[in-house]
Amino acid sequence: MRWLHDISEVLPWSRDPEARDVGGIDTVVLHCTAMPDWNVWETARYHTGANHISPDGCPTIAYAYFVEPDGLLYRCLPHDVRSWHVGPWNDRAIGVCMAYEACDDAPPDEQLAAAADLIGALVLEFGLSVDRVFGHRELEGTGVMAEEGYMIRRKECPGAAVDMDRFRRMVAAAIERPGGPGVRTA
Repeated sequence: MRWLHDISEVLPWSRDPEARDVGGIDTVVLHCTAMPDWNVWETARYHTGANHISPDGCPTIAYAYFVEPDGLLYRCLPHDVRSWHVGPWNDRAIGVCMAYEACDDAPPDEQLAAAADLIGALVLEFGLSVDRVFGHRELEGTGVMAEEGYMIRRKECPGAAVDMDRFRRMVAAAIERPGGPGVRTA
């Protein structure tokens, strides 16, 4: 059993975010912080200040969920908040971020397993199939761009060492386990 800690009420916001229709959510996107030793608090402070997404900062942390290296799970935003994590996909995607630098080494096994359990629970909650789970780098218009007829990868997120096909199999295995993914609100 993994416990999901809801910290959405205590994370910083820079301004009121836009709302979205939860019924339109059809995608779950796995991200990484790409920064060494960043946790959910550093990430939220960075996102709500001037950053690479907006010089005015994002209204909120860019991710609805956050996974620490030891597998600790945080809920950062309600599902009806439109966060700024994947550009043209923001209205339809839930973002899950791992505190992971995206280096040559894969994230810790415990972190990947926790992310797979969490995303498995989200897939079930939204009635999605596992093929609607993507790494940020896999999304056209944000992770990959069409240029002169070729698809060009512009991001490595959630990290080149994260095999997304293997990760989707982990999500499927979490869903198929007796009792399901085993994520409960703390």
